[in-house]
Amino acid sequence: VQMFDADTATDLAALANDRLAEICRRNPTRFAGLATFAPQSPKRAAKEMERAINELKLNGFILNSHTNDEYLDDPKYWPALEAAEALGACIYIHPRAASYGFKGPLQDYGMDSAMWGYGMETGTHAVRMMTAGVFDHFPNLKICLGHMGEAIPFWLWRLDFMNSRAQAGGRAPKTKLGMADYFLRNFVITTSGVEDHLALDYAIKKLGPDNVL
Repeated sequence: VQMFDADTATDLAALANDRLAEICRRNPTRFAGLATFAPQSPKRAAKEMERAINELKLNGFILNSHTNDEYLDDPKYWPALEAAEALGACIYIHPRAASYGFKGPLQDYGMDSAMWGYGMETGTHAVRMMTAGVFDHFPNLKICLGHMGEAIPFWLWRLDFMNSRAQAGGRAPKTKLGMADYFLRNFVITTSGVEDHLALDYAIKKLGPDNVL
């Protein structure tokens, strides 16, 4: 729905959520559902998110990374984050093709796909949220990343170290916590698409088993 104008996207999100909820009601032992919403209309998105959880009894939300080449660190999208936090429902940030300013070098050799570009795109989205201080405003917000955390667990030490330098130099805002603290508090990951036992072992040791779905 993020690829349509705001009115069309809002209507399509409601339609998709209604149909998804019906499937889940018919097959409650087989399916759980993640609701979609249209972040390009933030206030209407928040209302649809409330309906999806409270009325349709869906289980959380799914967002396909950037919207019009913009990310959730932009305050215009924060009504949706506020709604998710208030509802106690997690947002799964699913990969999509890279945003306009990011895609150039990824378009050769199939690198714009799940091979490399999707993880780079979604990991960048999550790091932007942490470095921007989003989780200082929404300390109870939960974000899910697939694909063993889009490689962020491997980078946590370096993210902490280099972000502290960026903050000291005025290139990044001061945040209440470090990057690793936010990731451990506000994120969970899934193992989807990374069938590597060593990566799984590392993720469990780094994040704890409760944060690895």
